[in-house]
Amino acid sequence: MAQRGFQDRQGEHWTLINGSSANRRLAIFVHGFLGNHLTTWGRLPELLQLNADADPVLAAWDFLFIGYSTPDVVTYLDIARLISTQLDLACEGRPPFANKYERFALLGHSLGTLGIRQLLCAKALHHPEMLANLHSVLLFGTPLNGSRLAMFGGLFGGAIAKALEPRNPQLRMLHAWTESVYPSMNWRRVKLVLGTDDQVVGFDHGDLIKFAGDEPNHILWNFDHRSMVKPTSWETSTIRDLIVGALT
Repeated sequence: MAQRGFQDRQGEHWTLINGSSANRRLAIFVHGFLGNHLTTWGRLPELLQLNADADPVLAAWDFLFIGYSTPDVVTYLDIARLISTQLDLACEGRPPFANKYERFALLGHSLGTLGIRQLLCAKALHHPEMLANLHSVLLFGTPLNGSRLAMFGGLFGGAIAKALEPRNPQLRMLHAWTESVYPSMNWRRVKLVLGTDDQVVGFDHGDLIKFAGDEPNHILWNFDHRSMVKPTSWETSTIRDLIVGALT
Protein backbone atom coordinates (compact mmCIF):
# COMPACT_ATOMS: atom_id res chain seq x y z
CA MET A 1 0.00 0.00 0.00
CA ALA A 2 1.42 3.40 -1.00
CA GLN A 3 2.14 5.85 1.80
CA ARG A 4 -0.09 8.88 1.98
CA GLY A 5 1.05 12.29 0.84
CA PHE A 6 2.30 14.61 3.58
CA GLN A 7 2.43 18.26 2.52
CA ASP A 8 3.86 20.36 5.35
CA ARG A 9 3.95 24.15 5.05
CA GLN A 10 5.49 25.37 8.31
CA GLY A 11 5.54 29.00 7.22
CA GLU A 12 1.85 28.86 6.34
CA HIS A 13 0.89 26.85 9.44
CA TRP A 14 -0.74 23.85 7.75
CA THR A 15 -0.15 20.22 6.86
CA LEU A 16 -2.29 18.19 4.48
CA ILE A 17 -2.27 14.39 4.68
CA ASN A 18 -4.01 13.13 1.57
CA GLY A 19 -4.82 9.65 0.36
CA SER A 20 -6.70 8.43 -2.68
CA SER A 21 -7.50 10.94 -5.39
CA ALA A 22 -11.09 9.74 -5.02
CA ASN A 23 -11.37 11.04 -1.44
CA ARG A 24 -14.03 13.69 -1.02
CA ARG A 25 -14.00 13.93 2.77
CA LEU A 26 -11.77 16.28 4.78
CA ALA A 27 -11.18 16.36 8.53
CA ILE A 28 -9.78 19.68 9.78
CA PHE A 29 -7.80 19.82 13.05
CA VAL A 30 -7.35 23.15 14.90
CA HIS A 31 -4.88 23.56 17.78
CA GLY A 32 -5.11 25.68 20.90
CA PHE A 33 -3.29 28.36 22.88
CA LEU A 34 0.47 28.50 22.18
CA GLY A 35 0.15 25.29 20.17
CA ASN A 36 1.37 24.42 16.72
CA HIS A 37 -0.47 22.87 13.79
CA LEU A 38 1.58 19.68 14.26
CA THR A 39 3.20 19.63 17.71
CA THR A 40 -0.10 20.03 19.58
CA TRP A 41 -1.19 16.64 18.23
CA GLY A 42 2.00 14.73 19.05
CA ARG A 43 2.36 11.70 16.79
CA LEU A 44 -1.21 11.83 15.50
CA PRO A 45 -0.38 13.30 12.05
CA GLU A 46 2.38 10.72 11.53
CA LEU A 47 0.16 7.87 12.72
CA LEU A 48 -2.66 8.94 10.41
CA GLN A 49 -0.27 9.07 7.48
CA LEU A 50 0.97 5.55 8.19
CA ASN A 51 -2.25 3.85 9.26
CA ALA A 52 -5.34 5.64 7.91
CA ASP A 53 -5.56 3.67 4.68
CA ALA A 54 -5.77 0.38 6.59
CA ASP A 55 -8.94 1.53 8.36
CA PRO A 56 -12.19 1.23 6.36
CA VAL A 57 -13.51 4.52 7.79
CA LEU A 58 -10.36 6.66 7.79
CA ALA A 59 -9.29 5.56 4.31
CA ALA A 60 -12.03 7.73 2.79
CA TRP A 61 -10.84 10.87 4.57
CA ASP A 62 -8.01 13.34 4.06
CA PHE A 63 -6.65 15.28 7.05
CA LEU A 64 -5.75 18.95 7.30
CA PHE A 65 -3.92 20.27 10.36
CA ILE A 66 -4.10 24.07 10.45
CA GLY A 67 -2.60 26.57 12.84
CA TYR A 68 -1.82 30.16 13.70
CA SER A 69 0.63 32.22 15.70
CA THR A 70 -1.08 32.71 19.07
CA PRO A 71 0.22 36.28 19.66
CA ASP A 72 -1.31 37.30 16.30
CA VAL A 73 -4.81 36.17 17.34
CA VAL A 74 -7.02 38.68 19.15
CA THR A 75 -10.51 37.13 19.00
CA TYR A 76 -12.13 33.75 18.42
CA LEU A 77 -13.30 35.23 15.14
CA ASP A 78 -9.70 35.37 13.87
CA ILE A 79 -9.48 31.59 14.24
CA ALA A 80 -12.92 31.14 12.71
CA ARG A 81 -11.84 33.11 9.64
CA LEU A 82 -8.78 30.90 9.26
CA ILE A 83 -10.93 27.75 9.26
CA SER A 84 -13.46 29.38 6.93
CA THR A 85 -10.73 30.22 4.40
CA GLN A 86 -9.58 26.59 4.28
CA LEU A 87 -13.15 25.32 4.01
CA ASP A 88 -13.83 27.63 1.06
CA LEU A 89 -10.73 26.37 -0.75
CA ALA A 90 -11.63 22.74 0.02
CA CYS A 91 -15.22 23.16 -1.20
CA GLU A 92 -13.98 24.63 -4.47
CA GLY A 93 -11.03 22.26 -4.94
CA ARG A 94 -8.54 25.12 -5.11
CA PRO A 95 -4.86 24.82 -4.05
CA PRO A 96 -3.55 23.32 -1.91
CA PHE A 97 -6.43 20.91 -2.51
CA ALA A 98 -6.62 18.79 -5.64
CA ASN A 99 -10.17 17.62 -4.91
CA LYS A 100 -13.51 19.30 -4.32
CA TYR A 101 -14.47 17.96 -0.92
CA GLU A 102 -18.09 17.14 -0.21
CA ARG A 103 -17.99 16.20 3.48
CA PHE A 104 -16.22 17.88 6.38
CA ALA A 105 -15.41 17.27 10.04
CA LEU A 106 -14.06 19.82 12.51
CA LEU A 107 -11.82 18.69 15.36
CA GLY A 108 -10.26 21.10 17.83
CA HIS A 109 -8.24 21.35 21.01
CA SER A 110 -8.52 24.03 23.71
CA LEU A 111 -8.63 27.57 22.23
CA GLY A 112 -9.12 26.04 18.79
CA THR A 113 -12.49 24.72 19.95
CA LEU A 114 -13.69 28.27 20.58
CA GLY A 115 -12.66 29.22 17.04
CA ILE A 116 -14.73 26.29 15.75
CA ARG A 117 -17.70 27.33 17.89
CA GLN A 118 -17.38 30.88 16.58
CA LEU A 119 -17.37 29.61 12.99
CA LEU A 120 -20.50 27.52 13.54
CA CYS A 121 -22.57 30.51 14.58
CA ALA A 122 -21.02 33.12 12.22
CA LYS A 123 -23.16 32.53 9.13
CA ALA A 124 -21.40 35.28 7.18
CA LEU A 125 -18.26 33.10 7.20
CA HIS A 126 -19.98 29.98 5.89
CA HIS A 127 -19.45 28.59 2.44
CA PRO A 128 -22.97 27.94 1.06
CA GLU A 129 -22.39 24.19 1.37
CA MET A 130 -20.68 24.17 4.77
CA LEU A 131 -23.48 23.27 7.18
CA ALA A 132 -25.16 20.84 4.79
CA ASN A 133 -21.84 19.01 4.34
CA LEU A 134 -20.72 19.13 7.98
CA HIS A 135 -20.33 15.53 9.10
CA SER A 136 -19.30 15.99 12.74
CA VAL A 137 -17.64 18.22 15.34
CA LEU A 138 -15.33 16.80 18.02
CA LEU A 139 -13.79 19.08 20.65
CA PHE A 140 -11.02 18.16 23.10
CA GLY A 141 -10.48 20.12 26.32
CA THR A 142 -12.80 22.95 25.34
CA PRO A 143 -12.55 25.92 27.78
CA LEU A 144 -16.27 26.42 28.29
CA ASN A 145 -15.59 28.39 31.45
CA GLY A 146 -12.22 29.75 30.37
CA SER A 147 -9.19 28.86 32.45
CA ARG A 148 -7.95 30.06 35.81
CA LEU A 149 -4.43 29.87 34.35
CA ALA A 150 -5.19 32.35 31.58
CA MET A 151 -3.90 35.27 33.66
CA PHE A 152 -0.39 33.92 33.14
CA GLY A 153 -0.80 33.48 29.40
CA GLY A 154 -0.51 37.12 28.40
CA LEU A 155 3.27 37.04 28.84
CA PHE A 156 3.60 34.74 25.83
CA GLY A 157 0.23 34.52 24.14
CA GLY A 158 -0.70 38.17 23.62
CA ALA A 159 -4.21 39.61 23.68
CA ILE A 160 -6.08 36.34 23.15
CA ALA A 161 -5.11 35.26 26.68
CA LYS A 162 -7.75 37.69 27.97
CA ALA A 163 -10.36 35.76 25.98
CA LEU A 164 -9.50 32.63 27.98
CA GLU A 165 -10.06 34.11 31.42
CA PRO A 166 -13.12 32.78 33.28
CA ARG A 167 -16.36 34.53 32.34
CA ASN A 168 -14.55 36.94 30.02
CA PRO A 169 -16.68 39.12 27.67
CA GLN A 170 -15.76 37.23 24.49
CA LEU A 171 -16.75 33.90 26.00
CA ARG A 172 -20.06 35.25 27.29
CA MET A 173 -20.80 36.84 23.92
CA LEU A 174 -20.02 33.58 22.10
CA HIS A 175 -22.34 31.70 24.44
CA ALA A 176 -25.20 34.16 23.84
CA TRP A 177 -24.56 34.19 20.08
CA THR A 178 -24.66 30.41 19.94
CA GLU A 179 -27.89 30.27 21.95
CA SER A 180 -29.45 32.78 19.55
CA VAL A 181 -28.60 31.18 16.22
CA TYR A 182 -28.50 27.44 16.89
CA PRO A 183 -32.30 26.95 16.78
CA SER A 184 -32.42 28.20 13.19
CA MET A 185 -29.06 26.91 11.91
CA ASN A 186 -29.19 23.55 13.71
CA TRP A 187 -25.67 22.33 12.92
CA ARG A 188 -24.45 18.83 13.73
CA ARG A 189 -24.36 18.08 17.45
CA VAL A 190 -20.99 18.87 19.05
CA LYS A 191 -19.25 16.05 20.95
CA LEU A 192 -17.02 17.05 23.89
CA VAL A 193 -14.04 15.13 25.26
CA LEU A 194 -12.91 16.19 28.73
CA GLY A 195 -9.90 14.99 30.70
CA THR A 196 -10.37 14.06 34.35
CA ASP A 197 -6.77 15.18 34.99
CA ASP A 198 -7.21 18.46 33.09
CA GLN A 199 -6.02 21.21 35.43
CA VAL A 200 -6.12 23.85 32.68
CA VAL A 201 -9.84 24.01 31.84
CA GLY A 202 -11.27 21.45 34.28
CA PHE A 203 -13.80 18.70 33.68
CA ASP A 204 -16.51 18.92 36.36
CA HIS A 205 -19.93 18.92 34.64
CA GLY A 206 -21.33 21.26 37.28
CA ASP A 207 -18.81 23.93 36.33
CA LEU A 208 -19.46 23.78 32.58
CA ILE A 209 -21.49 26.29 30.63
CA LYS A 210 -24.06 24.55 28.45
CA PHE A 211 -23.66 25.58 24.83
CA ALA A 212 -26.53 25.12 22.42
CA GLY A 213 -25.85 22.28 20.01
CA ASP A 214 -23.64 20.25 22.36
CA GLU A 215 -24.42 16.58 22.85
CA PRO A 216 -26.01 16.04 26.28
CA ASN A 217 -23.33 13.60 27.44
CA HIS A 218 -19.61 14.40 27.58
CA ILE A 219 -16.84 11.83 27.22
CA LEU A 220 -14.57 11.71 30.25
CA TRP A 221 -11.19 10.04 30.14
CA ASN A 222 -8.05 9.90 32.25
CA PHE A 223 -5.81 12.41 30.49
CA ASP A 224 -4.61 15.91 31.18
CA HIS A 225 -5.11 18.92 28.92
CA ARG A 226 -2.16 18.24 26.63
CA SER A 227 -1.78 14.46 26.61
CA MET A 228 -5.41 13.88 25.58
CA VAL A 229 -4.52 14.71 21.96
CA LYS A 230 -1.06 13.12 21.88
CA PRO A 231 -1.29 9.38 21.11
CA THR A 232 1.82 7.34 21.82
CA SER A 233 0.94 4.52 19.42
CA TRP A 234 -1.72 3.57 16.93
CA GLU A 235 -2.76 0.17 18.26
CA THR A 236 -3.45 1.38 21.82
CA SER A 237 -4.67 4.86 20.96
CA THR A 238 -7.94 6.01 22.50
CA ILE A 239 -7.97 9.15 20.37
CA ARG A 240 -7.92 6.89 17.31
CA ASP A 241 -11.20 5.32 18.37
CA LEU A 242 -12.78 8.71 19.01
CA ILE A 243 -11.70 10.05 15.63
CA VAL A 244 -12.96 6.91 13.86
CA GLY A 245 -16.27 7.30 15.68
CA ALA A 246 -16.53 10.96 14.67
CA LEU A 247 -15.78 10.16 11.02
CA THR A 248 -18.01 7.09 10.70
